[in-house]
Amino acid sequence: MVNRRREVKKSYALFSSTFFCIFFLFFPPAVLSDGVKYEVLALIEIKSSLIDPHGVLVNWDNAAVNPCSWDLITCSPDGFVVSIGASDQSLSGTLASRIGNLTYLQTVLLQNNNIRGNIPPEIGRLMKLKTLDLSNNNFTGQIPPTLSHSTSFQYL
Repeated sequence: MVNRRREVKKSYALFSSTFFCIFFLFFPPAVLSDGVKYEVLALIEIKSSLIDPHGVLVNWDNAAVNPCSWDLITCSPDGFVVSIGASDQSLSGTLASRIGNLTYLQTVLLQNNNIRGNIPPEIGRLMKLKTLDLSNNNFTGQIPPTLSHSTSFQYL
């Protein structure tokens, strides 16, 4: 009877290990973690701070689990937001500070809109940022010194 229980425990352990390996193969932790959730929250705050007269951000939904299917958003193969491309969309309002929470962001293209206010200093936390184009908007104030923290810039 004791041997039978050991065999059952071993079988269960083997099944559990196999199940979790297969599960995480098809649903990587990047998709299951709060990682995508914090990106959704950041993008929703960005949307809330902008006025969108043409509805280009309409499918940015705070009930969504994954923003990778949203218009104007590009994600990495791992499912992290790497690009926001919303140039020439007649957007106005301000740029939310939570943009600094999109830590995998490499490209921000917001040129040729009517976004105003200060460029949030939190944008300096984007260490992977290569391209930042905020030209032809109505930003005021200085370029945040925190932008000098990123060593990845190719275009500013």
